[in-house]
Amino acid sequence: MKYPKTIRRKRSENGVALLIALFALLLISAVGLALVAASGSETTLAGNYRNSSSAFYASMAGVEEGRGRLLPSNPNYFGAFAAPPGTTLALGQARYVLNPAPGEAAGNILTKYPDTIYPTEFAGTAFTPPATQTTPSMFSGAANPGPLYKWVRLNAITEKSIGVNVGNHALPLDSTTPLYFDGGNLNTASSGAQALEVTSLAVLPNGARKMLQYVVAPQAPIQVDAAIHTKLDVFMGDALNVSGYTDPACSMPSTYGVKSGKTVTVPGAGNVTGAPSGYVENAAFPYNIPALITALSPSSIPIDTAGTGVTGSGSPKVYSGGHPVLGTAPSPLTYNASGQIVPPMPTNGAPVTYLSSGDLTLGTPVVGGATPTGYGVLVVNGNLTIDITNGFNYFGLILVSGNVNFTANPNPSVTANVHGTIIATGIFGSTSLANLGGSIFLHQNACLVQNALNNVPYAVLSFREQ
Repeated sequence: MKYPKTIRRKRSENGVALLIALFALLLISAVGLALVAASGSETTLAGNYRNSSSAFYASMAGVEEGRGRLLPSNPNYFGAFAAPPGTTLALGQARYVLNPAPGEAAGNILTKYPDTIYPTEFAGTAFTPPATQTTPSMFSGAANPGPLYKWVRLNAITEKSIGVNVGNHALPLDSTTPLYFDGGNLNTASSGAQALEVTSLAVLPNGARKMLQYVVAPQAPIQVDAAIHTKLDVFMGDALNVSGYTDPACSMPSTYGVKSGKTVTVPGAGNVTGAPSGYVENAAFPYNIPALITALSPSSIPIDTAGTGVTGSGSPKVYSGGHPVLGTAPSPLTYNASGQIVPPMPTNGAPVTYLSSGDLTLGTPVVGGATPTGYGVLVVNGNLTIDITNGFNYFGLILVSGNVNFTANPNPSVTANVHGTIIATGIFGSTSLANLGGSIFLHQNACLVQNALNNVPYAVLSFREQ
């Protein structure tokens, strides 16, 4: 039987490889395009981040210049331009630091780069537009261009301007009272030192902008208002003379001799003087001593450091030094018949901040040896006893969380002077100095107090950017 022959034709596979190649090419092209797009996005993001970071740090340089120049120890200190420590900057006054780029005119900076933040903060008040004063940046005229911020503004603040209910009171926010800082909190009671706002605008050549803003205040805000200011009673001895009249070498105003939150006992006649009077009782105590001690601690040296002449013992530690040296006093000093320092005030000396973390006794009842001396800030987190048997000379601030007691061996004729201020949470006592020979004076001198605090930086209380 014969079967018919079947001829099978193989299907042609020509062209399949081409399709596969085209598909692979398309896939590779898509991946390539995705990579190019991703790379472009990454480049754009990196560029945006770089511009944003550059603007941020340029603006940061501005606010830091403003904060740094508030310190009198800064070689570019604002001086009378801003509010010197111990004074206030009135609401409605704005101080601008101008930083034009090469080729820019300083006089056009605020027109070309207007301050749109201030009118927003003080909208609806009598403080806008502000009374403006300008000064050049520390980078002006430098051989190498400085940071690219355009201006820095300093001004006083209110609750409304910064949007903070400081006293946690019923609304609305206060828009007319400047804010102060007592070392722990902002307040509207003028307690401590004034808080200021520091605002900086940076504009890069590519148009990137950044505004940063600080609220700052002295980290240890000490407003000197008496030669002695205590929260509790003051007991004066006949031999101790206290004067709130400022030393003639200091340009700061005179004050009370003594301020007490309780009573003042003055057994002698005329040994407490000052303006508007010698002393005042039941006075407000504006100092937040725990906060001030905390603020001063980082820049303090332990009182029993080698070279001070003070040692500590026991647990908890108590400290004592018969003949301490707590900073090098300015010299030479010239005194008048009342024991006041008369011009010129020396600019030398080495003020130091010392911290006693417990009770401290300075001086000794044993006659003989060097006179205890010091210049700067003496912080005592406890009680302070000063034996002036061999004299005592201190220049600056004595800040005590407990009681202060002046005592002496009644036999010698001594000379002791404190030029500055003593602030204590407890009582001040000196009744054991009755009929003691010699001259013992406590003189208010806010200048020496400020000199001692000149290196304590302004604290940043808040920070924002936009």
